[in-house]
Formats: sequence, structure tokens, C-alpha cells
Amino acid sequence: MNSLFKRPLISLSSLKLTTNPLFSLSKPAIRPISFQMSNDKQLFELPQFDPSLKIDRSSSRYNPIVWVDCEMTGLDVVNDHIIEVACLITDGDLNLVDEGYESVVHYDESVMSAMNEWCIEHHGDSPKSLEQVEEELYQYITKFTDKGKAVLAGNTVHMDRCFLMREFPKVVDHLHYRIIDVSSISEFLRRHNLDLYNKVPKKREAHTAKSDILESIAQLKWYRENYLKGPAE
Repeated sequence: MNSLFKRPLISLSSLKLTTNPLFSLSKPAIRPISFQMSNDKQLFELPQFDPSLKIDRSSSRYNPIVWVDCEMTGLDVVNDHIIEVACLITDGDLNLVDEGYESVVHYDESVMSAMNEWCIEHHGDSPKSLEQVEEELYQYITKFTDKGKAVLAGNTVHMDRCFLMREFPKVVDHLHYRIIDVSSISEFLRRHNLDLYNKVPKKREAHTAKSDILESIAQLKWYRENYLKGPAE
């Protein structure tokens, strides 16, 4: 989720964090783990679609996840608009089921003129209306998911969902009401195990909708392998 207007940077004061747990559990559902990593953070390894991978949609492990990232003209849910959207779908094991969907929405000059030069250059030539993009995205998602079964996922994805509810309601109506917000796991890790949080790989910060989704998937995979483990794993 990104805004395409230039906005002033906000400087946040440093936070004093504690890694002491609030509760003591004999068998914690989430346990801190230790491992060695160089001081220079690695980059997330982005997932790739493997067409040779056979995914059984009838399997109980399919549990599809619909990853969406929107670029907007701003962050005002009432007055701003979705101008670009990308979608990737994974199974419950975070394997990509397809190469994904992405599109740019056409707006008239009154909307485009309020954007910066980079945005006009990259988003000004789309022939597709908002209604066309909504229908294409809906058809793409329904190709791989059944109504009410797939959850929406991403980083700070509640904001994307707010815009989707207003401008792509057909898509939201097809999805489950629950979401997977990867940024919530990140915030909890920062409070629960600061040492491990400081070893999380860096993002590439490409700031395109599709690349942001791929990094979100890679981020959740990393948390699954290094943080979200039970005592027996």
C-alpha cells in the first residue's frame, strides 16, 4: 500500500523496547530462536512462480491467500483513488499458484494533474477504467478461489482493504472477512524479541505493487521459518 503524492517525511523518536515477556508459558506457542547472521543484513529472497509445481485445489492444505497491494493517489479513503493494483495468490504453504495480475487505472486530467511527474509518467497511459480493472481482478481471483474461502493478505493491508471496499466492492465481497497483516507480526516480533527483529532481512524498497507483494510473501516465509515455530519444530 503506497501513496503516490509527495508527502513530508515524519521523524519518529526512538522507542525504548523491552524483550522481557509479560507472561511465562511452559510451552509457548511462539518461541524465540537464536541463529547466526552477519552484521550486514541480507535481502529477502523473493519467491518465484514454479509452473511445474502441481497444486491440488481440492486438498485441505490449499487454503488460498490473496495478496494485494494498491497504489493510491493519497491516503484519504473518501477522496483519493486506487491507481494501480497488483495481486498474487499463494496456497497455505505460501507457494505461488500463478504469475499474478497487475493493472493501472485510467483517470481524467483533473486527477492526474495532482500527481508528481514520476506518477504521471508511469500511470498516465492506462486505457482501463476503474470498473474494467475491478472486473479483471475479480475474474482473476475467482479463477483460483471459492467465495468466502480466501483471506486477503499484505503489509498494512487493512488500508488497501478500505480502498478496495469503496472502489472494488465485488472483490472484497468474494473474500473472507479475515486478513493476514504481515506488519502485525513484525510489530509483535519487535516487542517480543528485539534481537531477532534486528536480524530480519532488509526489503529492496522497489515500491512497485507487485514487488511489494513478493517481499511481503518472502517476509512471512521468513517469520514462519525463524519465528513462528512450535516447541517440537
